[in-house]
Amino acid sequence: MSPRFKYKAASANGSFQKGFLEAGDAQSAKRSLDQKGLIPISVKPDPSREHSFKKFFKPSVDAALLSSFTRKLGSLYRAGIPIIKALDIIQSEQHNAGFKQALVRMGESIEGGMSISEAMEQFPEYFSALFTNAIKAAEASGQLEDILHRLSDYLEMEIRTTQMVKTAIRYPTYVVISIVLATVVVVTMVVPKFAAFYGSFKAELPLATRIVINVSDFVSSYWYILIFGVATAVVLLYRFRQTTSGRKLLDRIKLEVPILGEIFLQLAMSRFCFILGTLLSSGLPLVQSLTLAGPAIGNSLISKALSSAADNLLGGGGLVSPLKKCKYFKPMVIQMLSIGMESGQLDYHLFQVARYCDEAVEYQAKKLTTRLEPVLTVLVSGLVLILALAVFLPMWNLMSVVKNQ
Repeated sequence: MSPRFKYKAASANGSFQKGFLEAGDAQSAKRSLDQKGLIPISVKPDPSREHSFKKFFKPSVDAALLSSFTRKLGSLYRAGIPIIKALDIIQSEQHNAGFKQALVRMGESIEGGMSISEAMEQFPEYFSALFTNAIKAAEASGQLEDILHRLSDYLEMEIRTTQMVKTAIRYPTYVVISIVLATVVVVTMVVPKFAAFYGSFKAELPLATRIVINVSDFVSSYWYILIFGVATAVVLLYRFRQTTSGRKLLDRIKLEVPILGEIFLQLAMSRFCFILGTLLSSGLPLVQSLTLAGPAIGNSLISKALSSAADNLLGGGGLVSPLKKCKYFKPMVIQMLSIGMESGQLDYHLFQVARYCDEAVEYQAKKLTTRLEPVLTVLVSGLVLILALAVFLPMWNLMSVVKNQ
């Protein structure tokens, strides 16, 4: 059975079509669409045919690897080195065996008459539709060098902002993990010994102590149920995330959760502006740029707003009005988009907004630990208080219990 691909394409009259087709590879699928008079926008393997465990453990593309490749290729191209020779130089320095082989095959394909973008399209696991379409437009407009550096800047921005967020949440994560581990140790090892000691006096224990002892008994006796329950919850959450309604709900929670939501929103806006600006500067039309940018944002709610904007433009409307209906596009972003459309310098203004949002992410990430400290303090204090009362309350009246024996 041939692999099946999910595609989105534009017809000659400007309408979009979605569907599935079978082909030997992504390149063959795109050629099939071309023969039907359709312009391929995205062609991806059908996720429903991919084994769930294989998809779950499938490694993500290394952004640092792709950024380094893009930056090197742009520098070598600017120095006047032919693309085939540049690919040969870059692959000779590669330590990633899969990517090294891909570069070798790309060089062979280009030598056989393919363009750079066509050669990249053979390896969708490394080069996304957004990436290859930007390269294709840059080849047509003669801006390949500039777009390679733009794409590298975008990838480096992704790495930098992702690292900032990870660094910001590292401390709270360690605190929560420590709390969980300490609770498990107390409940499974300490409390049972105290319970046996108090039980020997056959005295009524305080409510807090009885609750902790019951929790300890349950964990000790039914630990396998807890593990199974957690594993089931993770799988169900993953499955729920794959549905349209589940993805929308989780994306909404991600943008509206207290403290962290603002960081995720600024990150999404920065990504949107930088991607759209890069695609426009490569020479792609605005409608196609919006269509490609949507899936790359990583949030279905914002992607839906961009899709509505693309449809509105196709119908003769404007860019800004559909985005105003989405509450996640702040007035400053809308205003800058309006100015860019009126001045004909939309890509320039998009880069300005991206830079501002990037700085906002950095500022808020640095403040995150300070803002979470009160929450963590209350959480830790509350847990320590409960455990302390459960363990030591009986000891305070132990003497009276002993005297009554």
